[in-house]
Amino acid sequence: MIAVIGSGITGLTAAWAFNKFTDVYLYEKQPEIGMVAFGAKQTIHGKDVEFDIPFRTIKRDYYPTLFQVYDKASIQTRVVDYSFRVDSENESVFGFYSKNIFGFHFGFPTADVFVTEKGRTIFSDLLKFYANSKLDWKNENPNITILDFLKKYKYSNAFIYEFLLPTFALVNTCKTETVANYPAETIIGYHSRGYSYTPQETAKYGTRDIVTRMTKGLKHLHLNAKIQQIYKKGSKTIIQFEKEEKEFDHVILSTQANQAKNLLGDGFGNEKEILNEFRYEASDVVLHTDPSYFKNPNVSLVFNIRDGYDKPEVTLDLGRIIPELKGKTVYQTWNPHKLPHENDTLKLAKFERPVMDERTGKAIERITELHANPNCNLWLCGSYSLYGIPLLEAGAKSALQVVSKILNQPIDSIIQT
Repeated sequence: MIAVIGSGITGLTAAWAFNKFTDVYLYEKQPEIGMVAFGAKQTIHGKDVEFDIPFRTIKRDYYPTLFQVYDKASIQTRVVDYSFRVDSENESVFGFYSKNIFGFHFGFPTADVFVTEKGRTIFSDLLKFYANSKLDWKNENPNITILDFLKKYKYSNAFIYEFLLPTFALVNTCKTETVANYPAETIIGYHSRGYSYTPQETAKYGTRDIVTRMTKGLKHLHLNAKIQQIYKKGSKTIIQFEKEEKEFDHVILSTQANQAKNLLGDGFGNEKEILNEFRYEASDVVLHTDPSYFKNPNVSLVFNIRDGYDKPEVTLDLGRIIPELKGKTVYQTWNPHKLPHENDTLKLAKFERPVMDERTGKAIERITELHANPNCNLWLCGSYSLYGIPLLEAGAKSALQVVSKILNQPIDSIIQT
């Protein structure tokens, strides 16, 4: 028997893939599937709208594995307008439009980029980064941080501190100074496609549709699962629940590393030691109706960089990108520098995201070694377990790698079955 613990995108992908070949048990501690557990329902214009928190978008060139899964599971996506502006101390320093013209998608800088010296500098450095960074990195120590790399190759402070690091603080949901210590490889790899433009997409019928389709036909789905611990007894792997124990041939831990570590008991000292190497940072996301967070109707996303705050405040105008809202002013703000008034707050959610650094890279190598053992029957996967970004792609890909090893089949064959 096979057990998957955790039902975020990693656990959903693992369960969906296994279910094509064999019975699989999917366990989730929340009363809802993990991927929708933090969403919020609101009545808008007399109709219930379910909000994805955090709002998830994906790009076909950056999320190839996830799109393969979505396409095979008949999950439809639609293009969204992800035009954005970066404000530093309330001054616009950079912006980018996303436009659909006669069915063709284009991205181009906003006009104010060329008006200010800072905007022109950031744009010039961005073109330089696209053109040169991949080749420059190949001549570097593989462990060089992105900040050291940018300084060595003389990128401007405006590009470093008012564009690249803050925007990746959103991508990775962490502090700006944490991004500065990311291995340069991860950031450069994310931009390895250079000048090519593909639009952001989101699930056409929301995250609920993703969950419904990926759990279709799943016979053993257990919510509110009260797992006490996972331990080894001889060669057997046992899951201890509140009222019973079950033995499994394979257990796939697809929770966050810090949560997975706390579930492991006797016989898994090495796995606990590896999981202890992964660190997380917490972030807030608030769904609200306060228009003071968003003062530019020409873009969908606004970054606010302010002195005294270790993360950019980022606000998304959902009214521009969710058709059901019909333009109603509903916003989602990551890392709010102040909380909206209680009357404007619809939901506040807290998240943790893994930190990537040299220490993390070594722990990921140890996971690879662990999974190479022919007797492995406890598997560690999730966005933390692959070296790189984006997180949703890493989560889905890590799940399929584990399924591939257990079933001894190539990933493409598993997806297409």
